[in-house]
Amino acid sequence: MRPRSPPPPRAPRPRLDEGRGRRALHRDRGLVIVCGLAAALAVPSPAHAQLVFDNEVPRVFSIQERPYRLGHEFQLGLGVLPLDAFYVGITASASYTYHFSDFWAWEIAGGSYSLNKGTGLATRLFDEYGVVPVRGGGERIVTFASTSVVVKPLFGKLAVFNSDVVYSETFFVAGVGPMRKGEFWRPSADVGAGFRFWTSPVLSWRLDIRDVLVFSSLAPENNLLVLVSASFNYRESGTKTVAAP
Repeated sequence: MRPRSPPPPRAPRPRLDEGRGRRALHRDRGLVIVCGLAAALAVPSPAHAQLVFDNEVPRVFSIQERPYRLGHEFQLGLGVLPLDAFYVGITASASYTYHFSDFWAWEIAGGSYSLNKGTGLATRLFDEYGVVPVRGGGERIVTFASTSVVVKPLFGKLAVFNSDVVYSETFFVAGVGPMRKGEFWRPSADVGAGFRFWTSPVLSWRLDIRDVLVFSSLAPENNLLVLVSASFNYRESGTKTVAAP
C-alpha cells in the first residue's frame, strides 16, 4: 500500500491590520446611519391638524348684537342730594341725550331743580351752642345744569329668577355746567356712573350716581346726586334694529 503524499502547502493569507479594520467598520456604520436619516427627512409626511382640549368638548363662543339701541333720549327723573348735613335736597331732573353709537353719546342739556328740606341741625347748633354754620355761608343748592359726555362700554342681560331676561347697560358720564347755590351762580362739574334697564325699545329705567362739584372757592365742594329716572327713546325710521330673542 502506497503512502499518501502530503498536501501541498497553502499560500499564507495576508493579515489585516486590526485597528484599520475597526475604523473601516465604524466608518461604514456611520455612513449607513447618515443615509438613513437623510432618507427619512427627505420623505414628506402628511400634515395633520390636531386640537387638544384635554378630553373636553370644544365650545363655540359668540357675541350677540345689542337688541336695544338708543337715538334721541329724553329723560325725566327724581333724585336726592343727601350729602349736606344741614339739609336734604329732593330734585326733579330732565335731560336730552343724543347717542352717536353704541359706545358714545352726548348729554347735550340736563337740568335739575332742588326742593330743600332742613334737617334741624342749624337750629340745634344755634340754640345749644350759639353758633351758625359759615361753610358756604349756609347756602343751599337751588338749581344746576350741565352738558356731559357719556361712555357706554358695558352691555349685558340678566336672568331674573331664571324666568325673565332683563337687558342692562353700564355707562359713565363727565360734564360741566352752572349751578345756583343760594343767591349766586357758580361753575360746577359732575362725574359719575349709571345703570340702565330696558323694558321695551322705547322705554328704559336709569339709576345715576354722580358727584357734583361746585366751585364756591378754589377747593370744590362735593354734592352727591342719586337719581332714578325714566328714559324715552326715539330712533329715526330706517335705522337698523335687532329684535330681542
